[in-house]
Amino acid sequence: MDGDGPRMGGDADLSITLRNSSSEPRTLVLHSAAAVMYYTGVLKATVRKDVLDVELQPSEVKSLEWSLDYQLYRDQLVDQAALMLTLSGRVKPTQQVLATQFSFRLRTPDLVITPVGAATVGEKMAVTISFTNPLPQVLKAVIFHVEGLGLVPARKIRYGDIGSHASVSLTEQIVPSLPGTRKLMASLDCRQLTQVHGVADITVLQK
Repeated sequence: MDGDGPRMGGDADLSITLRNSSSEPRTLVLHSAAAVMYYTGVLKATVRKDVLDVELQPSEVKSLEWSLDYQLYRDQLVDQAALMLTLSGRVKPTQQVLATQFSFRLRTPDLVITPVGAATVGEKMAVTISFTNPLPQVLKAVIFHVEGLGLVPARKIRYGDIGSHASVSLTEQIVPSLPGTRKLMASLDCRQLTQVHGVADITVLQK
């Protein structure tokens, strides 16, 4: 898996490494299955299965590129956007059994929160919240949530729809009530995309 892992809305590309520790050639039948997983570890649905014959020369290390198309998992994802890849194989000459599992989460985008101007107790200030939809589909009935102790009580902003791969920015007015470094938190809620959050530290001056 490259970098921080696959991004939500794109194909999940993984590399499977096979190593032949024998001094003899080996042929194995490799079974792979990808499944969507709840945060508890319980599997929800299998979205792809494959069977592949692999030949390895003595002491050979071979990498296989494996990709899960976005269209296969887009309608199955739940809560934490987690997936599990299960690999099992049998070496033909020896009947040796190989098995492993690898779980991973799809990366969701962040909300970018930017204060506009200085923050002072009792004085109105603006903050912008920016977001880019990573999915090749419209996000329906999007709601933003904003809150921060000493900055703003919990606030719900009904934004509406956000187009495929569209970028949006909204500006909110807040009135800080406590001095010091405060955390402003925001989240996005819609049926098509979960686990989208952002946080910013705002230093509030005493008036």
